[in-house]
Parts: sequence; C-alpha cells; structure tokens
Amino acid sequence: MAKSWKAGTAALVAAVVLLCLHKPVTCEEQLPSWLNNLNETVNTGGGATAPAETPTPAPAPTEAPATSGGPKTVKIPGWKKERMEKAEAFKDVPADVVISAVLPEPLASQVEFIQLTNMGGQAQDLTGWKLTLKGKGSDSQHVFKSECPSTIEPQSSLLVHKYDATNLCGFKFALGPSEELILFEDGDDAEGMDSMTWGNVGRGWVLYRASDSEYEKAPHNIDGSVMDVLATLGDFKNMIIFLEHFGLDKVLEGKGTKKGHRWFDDIVRDMDTSGPYTLFAIKDDAWTSLFKEMAGEWAPPLTASELLEIDDKMVFDIVSYLMVMDPWDSRALKLKMRDNPSMAFQTAHPDRKAVMQLDNAGKILLNYDCVDSPSPDEFGCGMQRAWGKCSEDWMNDNGFFSGRPLGYCEYECGKCYCDPMDNNCAKAVVTDVTASNGKQGIVHVIDRLIKAPPIIEPALEQVTEEDMKKSDKKDKDDDDDDDDDDDDDDD
Repeated sequence: MAKSWKAGTAALVAAVVLLCLHKPVTCEEQLPSWLNNLNETVNTGGGATAPAETPTPAPAPTEAPATSGGPKTVKIPGWKKERMEKAEAFKDVPADVVISAVLPEPLASQVEFIQLTNMGGQAQDLTGWKLTLKGKGSDSQHVFKSECPSTIEPQSSLLVHKYDATNLCGFKFALGPSEELILFEDGDDAEGMDSMTWGNVGRGWVLYRASDSEYEKAPHNIDGSVMDVLATLGDFKNMIIFLEHFGLDKVLEGKGTKKGHRWFDDIVRDMDTSGPYTLFAIKDDAWTSLFKEMAGEWAPPLTASELLEIDDKMVFDIVSYLMVMDPWDSRALKLKMRDNPSMAFQTAHPDRKAVMQLDNAGKILLNYDCVDSPSPDEFGCGMQRAWGKCSEDWMNDNGFFSGRPLGYCEYECGKCYCDPMDNNCAKAVVTDVTASNGKQGIVHVIDRLIKAPPIIEPALEQVTEEDMKKSDKKDKDDDDDDDDDDDDDDD
C-alpha cells in the first residue's frame, strides 16, 4: 500500500511540474517558491526561439533588489555558492611543492626533465630554492634564480629541463639511473622539503609520483595497440581480461566484432571503430580491492572470471565508460577545452559521456559522477542552456525532482567540478602514454576504481536545438508562402 501511495504521489508531482512549466501563472500557489519563477520571456539572440509556454524568467536578486539605475544582482544557484565558498577556503591552504615527475634516462629524441607541482592553494616563489642530488657535491645542485621561471601558482606545475644553449635556466647536473633527488627551500641550513628516489627506471621511461609514498613509471610511447600498452606497463591483467571478455579489445584496435548472442554483443557491435580511443586504465590492485569487498570478510577474494559471472553488467558499464572516443592527450585536451572548466566527451557506450577537467598543472581529472538528468519537459538540456535556464531555481532543485544533488543538466550547464579538497574525481597518475605515437590510441592510468555514472532516460521525447531550428525554418517558409498567396489575391 505504501509503495502504491508513493508511486501515485510521484506521478502526481511530476504531472504538476509539467503543467506548471507550461502554465506558470496558474500554479504559483501549488508549487514551492523556487518553481514559481517562470513568468517572463527570453531573447534567444537570433537562434531557436523559446516556446511561449515555457518562458524564462529574469534573474532574481540574491539578497536585496538592485537600486534604480544600478547594476542588477544575479541569483546564484546553491551549488555554485558552495563551490565559490570552497574555492575561497582552498586559498588558505599553504603552498606544498613536491617533485612530481622525472625523466632520468632520456632516449635520443628526449631531454631530461624534473617536474615540480604545487599541491596547495597559495603560490610559491622558488627563488633561492635548490634541487640537489644526494651525495654528489655542489656540482650536482641547481639553484632557482629570480630571472628564470621560479613561481608556481596553486595546483600548477613547473617543468625544469636540462641546461643547454637554448635553455639557460635548466639544471646542469646529469640524472643517473639510480639517484635521490632532494628539494630544499631557501637558506643555508634549510631542511629538505621533498625528495624522490629511483633505481633503474628504464631508458625513455618517466617516473611519476602517484601519492606521498607511491610511484608509477611509464614510457611516452609504445609501438603497438592500446592493448600492447597495457601489457607493457604491467599490473593491468584484470583490465585486459575484461576488455577481451566483452570484445572491447577489438573496438580499441579498430576492428569489428562478430554477431553473438550475449546480452552485450549488439551494444559492442554498434560501437564506433573508425578511430583511436583514449583509455583510462585501472590497475590490478584497485580491482583486487573490489574482489575482496564483493567476496565478503570470510571468503577468499573473487577472481576476474568470478566477478564476471556475478555482475558482468557492472564491469561492462565501468570498462566501456573508460573508453573515450578519439585520442586525447593533456595537450590536445587543453586546446580543446580552452576556457571551459570541464567538458563532456562521448565514450564507447552510446548512452554515456565522460566529463573531464584539467587542473592548472595540466593533470587530467575524470568526473565519474556527472550526468545530464533531462529536464521534465520535452526540451533537452542543450535547449535549456541555449535559453539561459541553467541558473533558474527549478533547474537547481537539489534533487527534489531531478534526483540529482546538482539538479538537471549537469554537464550542459557547467555544474561538474573536481574539488581538490573533496577529492571527488579520479586523477590520472600516469598520462599521455601513446600507442604508436597516438595513431592507435592513448592511455592514462587513474588512481582509483570508479563507478559508471547512471543513465537517466528522459520522461518525454526530447526536442533538440536542431529540431527547433528546423521548426523555425518551416514556420518561416509557411509564412513566406502565405505572403505569396496574399500577393496573388491582391493581383
């Protein structure tokens, strides 16, 4: 009885919302105040026109109304206020500079480098700081000078290359196959701020800091496919098993799959095989933690095959979500995203998009809990954004109707955000490992096992911006035909 009552109430509420979106004036007393703000029209700037039944309101003031002739205050959604408050709080986090990557033994086409990253919320001036190879004397010391790049902004990196005639600010000592590199702050008696130790990383391989005590290593390029990259890097046996089980290895290699009778075969056959993919790879230890969790406290951990028998849909959703169409290294992403804080990219799964963000250091972040919950009317999220509805109260309902804390249309309205204090996004701890120089794809290794975001089906068939443009063109053509008929009648 309780279930039936709840279902009936939900259906009634949804019906009232749809009714009020189309007849806002008559519903003001039936809905909360944050849904009563739909009484004015919008100028779409020459694009598709917003329908008269769903007008967009003028922005409401946040606190007090603007004085006559003064600037208008724009209402800020709750999620954006919270984000601004967190960003302000992060500014109080002191600078924290670490050695984040080194290339100790370059190939002929490479140059040795040391990368420093500021993990904190304040900028750090490195003037007078030193990079020193332990036990090698003063000849193995690099001092940061004011005339060279020496300031690292919050969440940013500084790349220091080997000294040569074109790079007078570089370090002059040689990085050997086994070293301990120490970073000292300014001062003769200064203590070491950070260090990185390595041994036989491999020629052409970069050593990355994954955490305070863990490191990853990878080459810049591996000749072969994305599957060859995973095999060469090692520690990705489970990922390889899952990709091969679903036939996704064939998709990554640009090959089609044969017709099969398993539930996922048709989905895989319809995937795009025309171009290389970007794969976010998850290490074996992260999968092992899931194996232990699903087996229970007293049972031995599951194997990859046993997990597939228990819940192959969960595994398929995760692995297909981690396959992003087109090869995206950090440089290409930076050019693509430009001033956008985040951007959604189509994955191999037709119903999911991966939302990526770059921090100031160029680190790739994957927001795996960001989806477009479709608005309750027939107009899609792209139309809502085009009409300027993203800041309206009903679009930011804290999950009241949308079922999502950020409300409707998360990535279309730019609500997706990777918070350095909440650690809510997966981070690429190894980046830009190309397969055959990117022709076969790119691999980034992320720091955790993720869940695939939910697929939320729209309540009504969605009207796209392209549909609206076609409709506007048809209306204009009909008006022109009517004008021609009137002219004929006059004659």
